[in-house]
Amino acid sequence: MLKELQIKNFALIDTLELSFYTGFSVLSGETGAGKSIIIDALSLLLGARASLEMIRTGAKTTEVIGSFSLNQDAEELLQHWGMLEEEDLIIAREININGRNKCWINGRLATVGQLAELGPFLVDIVGQHDSQSLLNPQDHHLLLDAFGGTEHMVLVNETTKTAQRWLSVKAELDKLNSNERERNRRIDLLTFQVDEISKAGLKLNEDEELELERSRLANLDRIRESLHFVVSMLGENYEERQSLMHSLALSEAELQRATTLDPSLEHLNERFSEVILNLDDLLQEFRSYLEQLLADPDLLHQIELRLELIDNLRRKYGNTVLEILEYGQAAEQELQELGNAGVQMDSLIRECTELEQKWQIQAKELSESRKILSLDLENQIETQLSELSMGNTKFKVNFTPRSSATPVLGGLEEIEFMMAPNLGEDLKPLAKIASGGELSRVMLAIKAILVEAEQTPTIIFDEIDAGIGGRTAVNLGKKLHSLGKFRQVLCVTHLPVIAGYGENHYSVQKSIIHGRTTVSVDLLDQDSRIQELTRMLGGTDQDDVSLKHAEELLRKTK
Repeated sequence: MLKELQIKNFALIDTLELSFYTGFSVLSGETGAGKSIIIDALSLLLGARASLEMIRTGAKTTEVIGSFSLNQDAEELLQHWGMLEEEDLIIAREININGRNKCWINGRLATVGQLAELGPFLVDIVGQHDSQSLLNPQDHHLLLDAFGGTEHMVLVNETTKTAQRWLSVKAELDKLNSNERERNRRIDLLTFQVDEISKAGLKLNEDEELELERSRLANLDRIRESLHFVVSMLGENYEERQSLMHSLALSEAELQRATTLDPSLEHLNERFSEVILNLDDLLQEFRSYLEQLLADPDLLHQIELRLELIDNLRRKYGNTVLEILEYGQAAEQELQELGNAGVQMDSLIRECTELEQKWQIQAKELSESRKILSLDLENQIETQLSELSMGNTKFKVNFTPRSSATPVLGGLEEIEFMMAPNLGEDLKPLAKIASGGELSRVMLAIKAILVEAEQTPTIIFDEIDAGIGGRTAVNLGKKLHSLGKFRQVLCVTHLPVIAGYGENHYSVQKSIIHGRTTVSVDLLDQDSRIQELTRMLGGTDQDDVSLKHAEELLRKTK
């Protein structure tokens, strides 16, 4: 249950510390006094979305800290997170003006998601919007299932899990079917591309080598002319001049004669002889190259065709031979995957069939369980509504078979709450005939029934008494007081009759201190309660009638 709540710099609250107790407590105050601010601050600890507007004007941060006693569900979750302490649960949350949001659970940093997951095990806040949720028939099966307890919820979860898996597999299968024509077109294209690249028989750097060979073959005359000039210079006489080799041979002979006269020239002589030998080798290689340098028009034509083929592939698949080959490998892999799609479809069809059969069995069992539960729920709600001044009300859970028998979230039937609030009237959808006050009472009746099933230790009713008055308000107060025997119940109310049933009464006031509006909350003693009830009755401290009415109201509710 909620034990302590500390709020700092939140909206109109400067600093506020509250202690809460077991049983039924009420929170009252003038309209606009700030009652909802207390609930909003507590909601932050339960994972509600934060907003910078929550920070009090002039402050840099807002802080909310709550102390809770633990229950089994909360303990198990905290133990799973490694945040379980021996004593109470402490949750803190801080919102900074720069947008940073920090959460702590028992002094350890936590996420907002963890607060939201833990929150339902700690506090259940029921407001007017929750009553309005009864107007949505698609939520009715959730309330019926919650009434079923743990064993029933296991069946609900198993059926839901099977339906979700079937929907996922069916969506994947539908996608494959819808893309069948496109898949076949893709297979044809990839088959052509893989075949075209494969038949080309490309080799890495082949295009560069072919470019060089083409350049050589296309310039044979110029190469031959250059080589003839070199060979002539080295080994043949021309223009009445002796060849370079002949001149070098004469120079070698002279150098040898000089060496005999000066032995220190021996190493130079040897080096000179080596140059002549190298030049002679080069001359022979040039002559051999010239003899083999024959024109080959057919080879040049073949190279041109090959390069044209490569250029054509480059325009389609990549700028280089490497990129073309890589594209071919990727296309071949995709082609293989597409080829396996048929096998995948067969597998998905089998899984769909198996899941559908499994769901049919689970959904039928769930339907039978729900119908048994509905009879008990109908009786209990009618009993609860009778205690809330709706004694002639007939309540029924209506089951309408779905048009399709394929797996769907929610089960075999659509579930809707039906009601006849007046004797002699036909049952009609709750969403179409219930007034705001009736919706509030139906929601309260459901919550009263679900108290044991949900096991939430604290229930907060935020102005659920809207549209209710007279004897109905008395019965509502009794009902909330009765719930307080099983759970910690806190009710934000404007009705003095309901407030009179509270075991603890908190008053919310808005005042101006040092030029700033601030909200404060006081736990009232007996005399203060009489004054607050007098105010709620529309009287003043000087109004003896209202004072006596307030005193009588407290006396009767004890």
